[in-house]
Amino acid sequence: MTMTNLAELLSESQSDYLVYDLGRRVQAIDADTFNAICAQQRPYPYPLQDHAWFAVVFWPKQQADQPEPFLWFLKMPLDERGLLNHAAQQEFMAHVIALLGQQITGALNDEQEQQLQQSAYLFTPSEAKRAAIHAQLTANWQRPPSRYFRAALEELHSPTPEGWQQLGLQGIHDVVVRLHAHPEVTKALALQFESYPEALQNALAEALEHTQPPQELSDKLLSLINAPRQQLRLNALRALAGCANEPQLHELLALRMPVATADELVIIVARLWPALCGHGELMEPFLVRVAQLNNAALFAGIVRDLLRLPETRIFALGLVQRNDLPVALYQAWQQFIGAKL
Repeated sequence: MTMTNLAELLSESQSDYLVYDLGRRVQAIDADTFNAICAQQRPYPYPLQDHAWFAVVFWPKQQADQPEPFLWFLKMPLDERGLLNHAAQQEFMAHVIALLGQQITGALNDEQEQQLQQSAYLFTPSEAKRAAIHAQLTANWQRPPSRYFRAALEELHSPTPEGWQQLGLQGIHDVVVRLHAHPEVTKALALQFESYPEALQNALAEALEHTQPPQELSDKLLSLINAPRQQLRLNALRALAGCANEPQLHELLALRMPVATADELVIIVARLWPALCGHGELMEPFLVRVAQLNNAALFAGIVRDLLRLPETRIFALGLVQRNDLPVALYQAWQQFIGAKL
């Protein structure tokens, strides 16, 4: 059989595998969706900067219940339709097969490892993204968390004046993905989130955005969307990324939208874009607010992102093609399409 895409390479190599998006949120992509993406039967669901950023975690099918996986962090270009570039898949596959043959789960020596890392399609995710995927994998496979877990659990539950400075980032992510098993820590986070030192609060928000927080914590975060402090509002929005389809969030965003700052609008499109997809008609007040800020670069960047995301594209296009657009939005849109000509 001739292999034409990444999914076929993994299947033919007798590998079990998992795929995670790494561009926006660390979230799983199911096997059927990944097969369709690789076969160019559907667009990549979470494009960022015209690329798909994803992790492939794979191991031999005959391996025991506790796999020691191989891991590829891949960055591949998308075409104008948002489909995974076929030539890029072919080039990466040829590079892998030249090094390893079709048995891609074989052990690599140092020279092979160095040669593999020279691929233009491999990238190094941020420390936070690596921590998030490691935490999700160990939790899903019911493996012990990292050695940083216990200290993070205790510090988040009962903060000390300087203890947060000693926490490992991996420990924070390990705690966050296990909150449902630790209701006492969930309660502590809800009570203390806004009073944590800003650096710790930032790290917590960055970890929470890759999960769906327990209800008690998400209720608290929702109450902070209109907090007086800008950084607290931004962190609450990020931490609620897993709740983007919740009606209560849509209601609060509708109230916030007329006064939202540029940074808040960027987080909404980058992390909470599902909220703009027809739920309570948030797309119009969102784009009106972007236009009102009178920042052509901001408007262009956000509109391009909306038009690239498969979920938001139809809603954004349907809005800007109307004949009765609010003046600010009409003018910003005309400037945008004029600049493209």
